[in-house]
Amino acid sequence: MGKRAQHEMALLTEAAKLFRRQGYAATGTNEILAAAGAPRGSLYYYFPGGKEEIGARAIEAAAKRVTLTLRALAAEASDPADFVDRYVAKLIGWMAKSGWRDGCPITTVLLENAPGSAAITAVGREAHERWRGEVETMLLRHAWPEDRAPATARTILMAFGGAQIHARVAASPAPLEDCAAELRRLLAGSETSEF
Repeated sequence: MGKRAQHEMALLTEAAKLFRRQGYAATGTNEILAAAGAPRGSLYYYFPGGKEEIGARAIEAAAKRVTLTLRALAAEASDPADFVDRYVAKLIGWMAKSGWRDGCPITTVLLENAPGSAAITAVGREAHERWRGEVETMLLRHAWPEDRAPATARTILMAFGGAQIHARVAASPAPLEDCAAELRRLLAGSETSEF
């Protein structure tokens, strides 16, 4: 990887981490440069749209990683409840490793900027739709009713999104474990009921 690509990737990585942990508004461009070890002026060289562009690109990069994770978990899952178990284990491991300082990699930036920033809102909307699509595909693979799959997929993602916030505040896996337990019950109940 060339020096240009190294600086660009370091800026994206460190910006995403700072945005996730302390918020978009609280993170200055000089702080991003210092954390990335990048030369002064390089942020605007690689991201001419400034902080808004780096925010949108950081969301896009993080969203792609989450999409790949969801796809892999869905491919391994034996049923929707197993997917929930695998996903919660991944979330707990990741959040605990960060000392409960990390949560969803895009939520903080979106809460501060959507709908005010068209660029950030667009990449956030696309990320949520991709994630929903991955979970919906998993549900359909396990014979979930087609008319319910989009809403069920959204519900799973929204429940875990909220649980991540609660887990971060509590510095505990308990909210995520509770969320997963209730989702498993809901999914099992739907599988055994008349559609």
